[in-house]
Amino acid sequence: MSVRQNKVMVIGLDGLTLKVLLPLVQSGQLPTFARLLANGAHTVLHSVTNMTTGPTWASFATGCQPQQHGILHDFHHSRDSYLLQPTKGSNGKMPAFWQLASNAGRRVIVLNVPLTYPVQPVNGVILAGIDAPSERAPDFAYPKDSYQAIRRHAGDYLIDCGLASYMQAGRVAEGVAAVARETAGRTRAAEYLMQQQDWDLLVVVYSLPDVWQHYYWTAPVGSAGHEQMLEGYRQVDHHLARLLKHLPDDGVALICSDHGFGPLLGTRDHLNQWLAKQGFLHYKATQANSTRHRLTQFLLKQIRQRASFRWRQQLLASVPSLRRVIETSLRIGDIDWTKTQVYAALDHLELWVNVRGRQPNGCVELADYANLCDQVTTALLNWRDDQTGLAYIKTVERTRYRSGGYYDHLPPDLSLTWNSDVVAPQLHPLISGDHTPDGTLIVAGKDIQPGQLAEASLVDVAPIALRSLGLPVPTSMEGRVPVGLFT
Repeated sequence: MSVRQNKVMVIGLDGLTLKVLLPLVQSGQLPTFARLLANGAHTVLHSVTNMTTGPTWASFATGCQPQQHGILHDFHHSRDSYLLQPTKGSNGKMPAFWQLASNAGRRVIVLNVPLTYPVQPVNGVILAGIDAPSERAPDFAYPKDSYQAIRRHAGDYLIDCGLASYMQAGRVAEGVAAVARETAGRTRAAEYLMQQQDWDLLVVVYSLPDVWQHYYWTAPVGSAGHEQMLEGYRQVDHHLARLLKHLPDDGVALICSDHGFGPLLGTRDHLNQWLAKQGFLHYKATQANSTRHRLTQFLLKQIRQRASFRWRQQLLASVPSLRRVIETSLRIGDIDWTKTQVYAALDHLELWVNVRGRQPNGCVELADYANLCDQVTTALLNWRDDQTGLAYIKTVERTRYRSGGYYDHLPPDLSLTWNSDVVAPQLHPLISGDHTPDGTLIVAGKDIQPGQLAEASLVDVAPIALRSLGLPVPTSMEGRVPVGLFT
């Protein structure tokens, strides 16, 4: 194994997809990406099964699939409760590649990687990601004074600008400015830290281009929304150029996304309503419950529109029990657990069976579990769009998890793959785009063989980063260094 000590930049761009990137490069709009693609290697980067923030970025960090690192979703519920709890980095069970680099004596700078709260001490600087309650929360930064130093010398730094609040209130121009401010603050922080200290590894994650693709994926070409989505890519190109000025000629740049993008195919409510029509799920029938739930949703909508995201985030973080109650009420508050057999708790990709003795009001006997899973699978595969006759669901897999108790929450029972050829209308009033498995990997720099690689996996990012640093890849990592990447 080589002992070279190249500087390595690992830049995570949430939702970056070659479907948008390559045409913009070809049209001359992304000069930084054009140079990286011409001089480096690139390929489609396959995401993990559940393409939400938690499991994807945890897989990026650890080189392991969710079943091994233990982060299965952004939220979770335990075996003895339906209350949904936010997942934090401390729920994970495997070390991140920058921790391994730090332990080997490398100086690291880590900014805004989701599921890193509370931060762990490193040989360098780390600021937590979106799972942190706020920038001022205990254990948000290490060393503890690093966030204050960034604020003093590099300006404002935001975990999340709260774009959803602006969009829900119809304040789009303010949302555009907020995203630009968040992105610029992250670049300034990285530049400041690289100038202030010696470093071997920079890891930084940006929310672009994910946020605008969620809102404008299906916007007509030439519309203001479509242009804003493309502008997100142009902004990323600009910030990449700023960061790469700090990378020596013998350094390595690794740019990747946690998933790709495509049209919104389903939602949790969409799936639960279908389960109710099939008789697998039941909603509470009393008018009082329905009225209370509608009132709760109305009040929360008003709060979202009138109170800043940062204020709401800090309020809920300071009262964890309130956040659990609100999240549960919004997502699954109308479900009658005494009659429901199967439900979607978190999104449209996973289902849970309401097993007696496992969940508090489980009504499915363990002896009936396998048969019920088969019934639901058959029904899902026969669920078809009325207009086209095409199936909504391509595959349904029984989720199998290793024994050993490395996760402390209840895994799903069924995982769904939706048919991308069927787009149901009006699934969400604002969101038109969603995560897909086809992310992006670009690697350029010393000893990198230019050209297009065979497809790679998100869990390969950590091994590539370690190899670029001249460090061994532990056998506990499920990822690998793609064949032909290094000369």
